[in-house]
Amino acid sequence: MSGNTKKYIIAIDSGSTGIRSILFNHAGEAVRREYEKTPAEHPEDGATEHDPEMLWQALCKTVRAIFADGTVRPEEIAAIGITNQRSSFCIWDKATGQPYTKFINWQDVRAAETIAGMNRHPVWIMLKGVTKVFSRLVKSMIFIATSMLVLNTDHTIGKVRWLLDKRPDLEKKCRSGEAVFGTIDSWFIYKLTGGMNHLTDYSNAASTAMFNPFDLKWNGIYCKIFNIPMEMLPEVRDTNGDFGATEESLFGVSIPIRSAVGDQQSSLFGHGCFNQGDVKCSLGSGSFVCVNVGSRGKASKRGLFPLVAWVVDGKPTYMLEGQVATTGTLIDWLGEGLGLSDTPAELNELAAGCDDSEGVFFVPTPTGIRFPYFKPGAKASILGLSLKTDKRHVARAVLEGISLRIQDILEGVEKDAGTRITEIMTDGGVSRSDILMQCLADYSGCSVKRSPEPDMTAAGAAYLAGLSCGFWDDYRDLISLRTGYTEFKPFLSEEKREAKKYKWKLLLNDLLKVRI
Repeated sequence: MSGNTKKYIIAIDSGSTGIRSILFNHAGEAVRREYEKTPAEHPEDGATEHDPEMLWQALCKTVRAIFADGTVRPEEIAAIGITNQRSSFCIWDKATGQPYTKFINWQDVRAAETIAGMNRHPVWIMLKGVTKVFSRLVKSMIFIATSMLVLNTDHTIGKVRWLLDKRPDLEKKCRSGEAVFGTIDSWFIYKLTGGMNHLTDYSNAASTAMFNPFDLKWNGIYCKIFNIPMEMLPEVRDTNGDFGATEESLFGVSIPIRSAVGDQQSSLFGHGCFNQGDVKCSLGSGSFVCVNVGSRGKASKRGLFPLVAWVVDGKPTYMLEGQVATTGTLIDWLGEGLGLSDTPAELNELAAGCDDSEGVFFVPTPTGIRFPYFKPGAKASILGLSLKTDKRHVARAVLEGISLRIQDILEGVEKDAGTRITEIMTDGGVSRSDILMQCLADYSGCSVKRSPEPDMTAAGAAYLAGLSCGFWDDYRDLISLRTGYTEFKPFLSEEKREAKKYKWKLLLNDLLKVRI
């Protein structure tokens, strides 16, 4: 352990519904948590926005709350790390910090028509065709990724183009450098440093679809095709880089900012998934499966997202990501819409009342299905009901359905990443269900390890910041912090596992009209 005399790291975690500031000690323990709600705004159909000033005030309030009772002093903080929901962006005045827009959330779908037009852009179609041909000859990762990329409303680039089409005055300011673009981490860094620094990190930049993750630079070709002003884009630094220091007037002392990282990448790091083939699954409102693919990026031929996991001390680590769109939100719906159960714990207790779903299957796709089927119009389905079925069987079928959807992604990860998964690290509110964790272990055939720390995104940002400033010495220090996990081992026989998975795939084949 380092001889650093500072006692704590602060992780600032900006999620979809609120901001947490969490204090971590040398043992990697969260010793204080402060939270402030930051509800989204929906000013029109399809809109999901956040007020930049509300986010900023929530950040200041939660950090100051850590110091409010005097037991922790600002002088004891070694560094700040920032993690955030990715792809949401804002444009503001570079000189004054005055926001020109709200943060347009990654869930915002108003740009759908613009994005459909971008996918029909003749130069884009030509580029995809050319890269498809050349990818067979030179095996370039960016060629493979470009040839397969179909822009959608998750991608920041399309929403930027839509916004600038609506605001030609703003586009002019962006081209002159008067206005700047930033994801949430960039906004926080700008505000914390008193407008001195316009920065982001590689993990956040790579999540915008305006960045070439394989060459680690903004994608000039994409930006030129879609007329995106590159003058507005932030400088990109290492994930554990120097992002400046907070203004002294904010918290009484100037505190170094030593990490910025996207939320899912941060969780992967927090779990200690430092080696190629390491996998984590975060189960929150959705489920995110991420696999470390090592120091060279890989393009998934079937649609997993190729992303920069982190760049530490100049050395990049890459990952592939798959997503189940609705997990926690599905459980919320089961409670609010159907009166079945309100929380993962309640659903788990209900499902524990039976040992089997008695042939009931639940397909958890109320907002469509993504990898590897990509059917946005798919709806949730429940099948196999009989007069013997009661709500216990339905509850168990829901948990089995979530785990089987995650297993769909895990199979794709193994094929596209060329790796064999033996262990899955998990976190998030929905992971509190023991039955879901056991189902995941049984259907994947892997050991499933659940973190005792619910906020692994914050932990990852803290570990990165601490690694940067010497609070922890190296990766071995961080691995030593990984304690207290609950392990779920597979008990289902290989024969029964394969039979269940085969029935699941037949079911999806019938529902989605896809080949198994």
